[in-house]
Amino acid sequence: MSYLIYLLTICNLIWLSYLTYLVYKRNSHKNKPATLATKDNNLRITVTRFNPFEDVGGDQSFILCILDSNNSGVIITSLHSRDFTRVYAKPLKNGEGDNITLSKEEKLAIVKTIKS
Repeated sequence: MSYLIYLLTICNLIWLSYLTYLVYKRNSHKNKPATLATKDNNLRITVTRFNPFEDVGGDQSFILCILDSNNSGVIITSLHSRDFTRVYAKPLKNGEGDNITLSKEEKLAIVKTIKS
């Protein structure tokens, strides 16, 4: 009887190992980092930190600018103060806001990204 329990334990261990392998193999592609890709793979990305408010020390706010070869893309601005944090996303077309007003810092970030 003890040999039968031993044999069943070994079979269960092998089966569990095989199932673990199948789950790992199925989900292994999910652990790869995401990449940004376009047709020409010519993306320019910059992060600019700045301080828009006098009551907050350090450059806690930032602008993330992502442009393609046509200087079109998106600009993401995060404004951080003591009481709140706001995030804005604005479309860009040909290096300018697409029917939207840009702040002075956002315009400087676009110029920085175009020159990079």
